[in-house]
Amino acid sequence: MSESKELNRCAYKWFWGVVDLSVGLEWNPLIAEMITAASVMIELWERVLSPRQRADLAEGFAAKDEQSARVAAAFLAGASRLGEASPSRMTSFGAEKQSSPALDRARAEWREQALRAGLPLPLAGARLRHADPEHITAAVLPRLTGCDCAGYVDGEQCRDRDHQGLHLAAYALNRHGADVLHADTVAKAYRATGGPAWDAVRAALVNAVAHHVGIKAQSLASLIRPTHPTSLTAFSRLVSQSNRLSREAASRGFASPFDALDVMSEQARLHAREAVSRMRVTG
Repeated sequence: MSESKELNRCAYKWFWGVVDLSVGLEWNPLIAEMITAASVMIELWERVLSPRQRADLAEGFAAKDEQSARVAAAFLAGASRLGEASPSRMTSFGAEKQSSPALDRARAEWREQALRAGLPLPLAGARLRHADPEHITAAVLPRLTGCDCAGYVDGEQCRDRDHQGLHLAAYALNRHGADVLHADTVAKAYRATGGPAWDAVRAALVNAVAHHVGIKAQSLASLIRPTHPTSLTAFSRLVSQSNRLSREAASRGFASPFDALDVMSEQARLHAREAVSRMRVTG
């Protein structure tokens, strides 16, 4: 495979996650942190949740069995940060950090390499729409997990019974509980997603999370069919916990966009085990 084709195939690895300035300047690919959150969910499921809690979650998902609920929960915990892969956030590399010459150089270097890898970044200085990440996630995830119905591309929840659970699950992936996001707000967020070119790279991101947990993203509707937002309230809290623990584990750079996905996966599982072990000791 030529260098240019290989770089383009891995464009999804150039979405950035945590930027750490504590020791030098390091950053993680967003995918590394997403699969860490997925691994944390698995660790919580297997080591922390009681049999009753696992059964309740499986029931809330309307899953055919507990194993289906477990892998779906892990996938969704990882996919919950999908909305961070948006034009407005990606062009603000490290913006929450104090400005410095080192950060400016790192931002310029990241942009050059990300463009070379095929990330469809807008022109520098372009005016961009902004939306909260959880609203973008709700707007784009159902289509990436199997809802291909015409007319349901901007956050409106599909009326197809086979797809309703996909929308309910996507709406549950927010910081505030499962029944807070409003379809009108999600529809507005769709305008900040960047269009088809961004959809294609986000699809690769979602497929990488699915590969990490051992499913196909398009199979989600066959694993779970939740019927009401309140049934996913406990799951929403677990997603928040998984992301908090994964962010703590990722506070220093531990992955590179040049790493193979299997290498990232191994590191993600290690960080997840350590994070949940620390939680159990301090808790």
